[in-house]
Amino acid sequence: MKKVKIGNRIVGEDAPPFFSIEEGQANWGHFKTALKMVDLAAEAGADGIDFQLARADDFYIKNHPEYESYRQREFSDDQLRTLVAYIRQSGLEMIVTPLSHRVIQPLAEAGCSAFNVNASDLTNPDIIDAVVETGLSFFLSLPLAVEEEIDWAVNRVLKKGAKRFILMHGQHTMASGENGVKVRDTALGYISILKEKYDVLVGFIDHTPLQWMPACATAAGADVISKHLTWSREVKGPDWHICLEPGEMKEAIQWVKQINRSMKIREKCLAPGEDHDRSLMRRSIVAARKVLEGQKIKREDICFKRPGDGFDPSRYEEIVGKASIRNISPDEKIDLSDVKDQ
Repeated sequence: MKKVKIGNRIVGEDAPPFFSIEEGQANWGHFKTALKMVDLAAEAGADGIDFQLARADDFYIKNHPEYESYRQREFSDDQLRTLVAYIRQSGLEMIVTPLSHRVIQPLAEAGCSAFNVNASDLTNPDIIDAVVETGLSFFLSLPLAVEEEIDWAVNRVLKKGAKRFILMHGQHTMASGENGVKVRDTALGYISILKEKYDVLVGFIDHTPLQWMPACATAAGADVISKHLTWSREVKGPDWHICLEPGEMKEAIQWVKQINRSMKIREKCLAPGEDHDRSLMRRSIVAARKVLEGQKIKREDICFKRPGDGFDPSRYEEIVGKASIRNISPDEKIDLSDVKDQ
């Protein structure tokens, strides 16, 4: 089975899905808020946290309305190094979504665990090539993409010698004013298609507002889950309507782990408590009418009724045709100790 190492964690090879929390620029350029998001991700039980980082000069043309907003959100090189160290100390893996090719090599040298090629950059050779050249594992995010673009990106990284990458299936509708992707449009069945076509691990970027969608993606075979986090939707930060709050995220991560454990069970086994329910809900062999001692038991002498703590009805042929060794009243249970061969 395929595997990719993200920092100190193994993805694939029967490991639980790697759960990456997307910080999604919820910090608005405030460094202390960025550190707070790391704490919240660690408390929720995530495996990693993904920060989108950029230099505005490489991202927008200067007369674009978003240029100044992104310039004001930039962290200094010292802050970026501090952020990497803080994330590592928290026990999380740092995933960097570089929106500027200039941040890639410095962050690789600072010790980030992996990169994520943003969906907006799937056809950007500058970003893709710089990520591959670091030698670190990386994700290729597929929202917004058509199949020809996926082919182009995969072929490019393969030609560059990349081996440790994961495709991230998903959709992105927030810029069009949609309040998240609708369930029917998540196309979870495409996860298996991507795995078969490209022979790689495949994850899911969840841009729905739903707490339970990561568990659904896990059942569909996702090796990685990415989900937005906010400390409060009341803040109405970037993509706030698809974010989970900390308590919700913690539950969502637990559901993913539970579904993963369930998917690994490949045999029929009784769940805790089923033995008790069996005895209540199944049926036992009982006398349909009075049976006398020495009487040969016929099929019409028995019937099957609850509770199920007696002799199982599927074995009725072991009773029929034998002689009763005692008088048996109607509705009284009958088992092998009550009969003998004639």
